[in-house]
Amino acid sequence: MRTLTLLLAPAALLTGCTPDPDAPEARQTSVVEDMASPVDPSQSVTEPPADHLAPDDPPVVHRPLTADLVRREWARAANRKGCAPLLLTSDAGAPASARAAHFAGGWAVAFDLPGTRSAYGIAGTGSLDENEVPPAQSEARLSAQWPHFIRLPDLPQPAYAVYGLEGARPFAAANPDGRGENALAYVRVGGQRCLYNVWSRLGRAHLEALLDSLRQP
Repeated sequence: MRTLTLLLAPAALLTGCTPDPDAPEARQTSVVEDMASPVDPSQSVTEPPADHLAPDDPPVVHRPLTADLVRREWARAANRKGCAPLLLTSDAGAPASARAAHFAGGWAVAFDLPGTRSAYGIAGTGSLDENEVPPAQSEARLSAQWPHFIRLPDLPQPAYAVYGLEGARPFAAANPDGRGENALAYVRVGGQRCLYNVWSRLGRAHLEALLDSLRQP
């Protein structure tokens, strides 16, 4: 499996990261509205196998997950002209039940596990870049707001993701993989005017594997 290269934002940006309220990218700051509240530690949370990112795994076969559902939700979304469908092609070791999820102005598909509603998912947000901000300017702004940045070479360029815990927070030293918390990525894809969201409650490694699996139809 291809190794993900992470570029850490300067240490000063890892605390108190607050998206610029004037930036189009910052206007959608939460994931799907019907997501469950943060997981209660007493509840059972299904986790992906510990070795789902092992370096000796066989090559990943990229098969779109729930492609028909994504296309159906996208086709009736208000933002469909500026926010093409984007598919997950791996469950990263956590097979789940897919369903349509509500995202005002956009489209979303969530994946439910026993005891964990919206364990992970993907959305094309209703936040469109109406001001035609140059890609380099948008990239610099988002990478300054979020603690982690990664290129996505298998998507139309420029394509990248910025991510951390919801609210642009870094992963805590006491829980570096963010298990039981909501790990969230903002994704930009060349030629699209919307901000995509990808999220996971199964940890940072699971979110990174989902990002690596992103493909256009």
